[in-house]
Amino acid sequence: MKRMKKLVALLLAVAMVTSMAACGKKEEPAQDNAPAAEDTADAPQETGGDAETPADDTVYDIKVSGHPYIHALASVYAIDQGYFKCEDTTVDMYSGGPVQNEAIASGAWDVGTTGTGGIVLGAVGYNLKAIAYTSPDENTVDLWVRPDSPLAGCTPDEKGVYGTAEDWKGLTVLCATGTSCHMMLIGLLEHLGLTEDDINLVDTSVADSYAAFKAGTGDVVALWSPFGFQAEEDTDWVKVANAVNLGIIQPCVVVATEEAIKNDWDGVYAYLKAYLQAATELNADPEGTATMLYDFEEEQGISLSETAAIKEVESRPYASVERNQELFTVRDDGGCEANDILLVFAEFFEGQGKISEEDLNTLRENGMVDTSFMEAYMNGQ
Repeated sequence: MKRMKKLVALLLAVAMVTSMAACGKKEEPAQDNAPAAEDTADAPQETGGDAETPADDTVYDIKVSGHPYIHALASVYAIDQGYFKCEDTTVDMYSGGPVQNEAIASGAWDVGTTGTGGIVLGAVGYNLKAIAYTSPDENTVDLWVRPDSPLAGCTPDEKGVYGTAEDWKGLTVLCATGTSCHMMLIGLLEHLGLTEDDINLVDTSVADSYAAFKAGTGDVVALWSPFGFQAEEDTDWVKVANAVNLGIIQPCVVVATEEAIKNDWDGVYAYLKAYLQAATELNADPEGTATMLYDFEEEQGISLSETAAIKEVESRPYASVERNQELFTVRDDGGCEANDILLVFAEFFEGQGKISEEDLNTLRENGMVDTSFMEAYMNGQ
């Protein structure tokens, strides 16, 4: 559990981290893979709606994936608007990172978006790489109890946590392991001086956790959006902890598989440019984005009110082009901020037995990001 202390401390001051872990160095694509002049576009310098990437008429054999949440909306929007033309225009949705990663082996997808757990486990199992950051998780990752829980009547402490260590011991917590919800739970336990051995942890997906808790199962449930917003509107549950107050940063990322980067660098780059353009436009029109998100979630079978859609857009803005440039700029030591952040979570997973020490050392050596795409974008290719 000492590793979790490092997690929180490093995330609170991640800009100061000086990890020597390798960022994905830019390897010049082979001549026949280099972006052709007619297919390139200047990187937008503003994050407003005026920043546009000229249309590329090339149709790529690149399959896109995501989760049925806001970070995948930019992929759907980019394809719908014709910013990214691909043979298969369907964005395949997965319930979370682990099942999404399993589909890599069959070639089910090439690019997409996932959470912190997804990229760490994907990097270990499949050499998955992050190529940009997108909507963050931490503003909407929370722990909830029913109003008759003893925790609900407690006074929150300086980090917004309800109850003492003794109050939490022995409770049954519904939580999707290997996810941002799990990281937040471990952060809470560390804050209280407890470990997972002090609670009963039930591993279920966030959607199933919500339904099961509503049906009366468990004492505590870990949720991310939009389920937390549903809890606020449709139940009398009490929020007893959240990631932000615990000081935990939880990014979501744009990712590409090893095979896609190796075999179709141009296609991956075209997707990234389209995604960044879509994210820029969606950020610039929060009202319109909330409407699109409402329709998108309904199509995915997720109940979301109009009010919740607005809260989601406000709470999870897409990482701007400027922020991505900062995150993916390679330092003199070979590292970059984007990789530093992810390595902290890799250490968390190693501490929890999700990956081995050997896996962690490999990630430290090879990194979990490929900076070549943002470098090309920054250079106006």
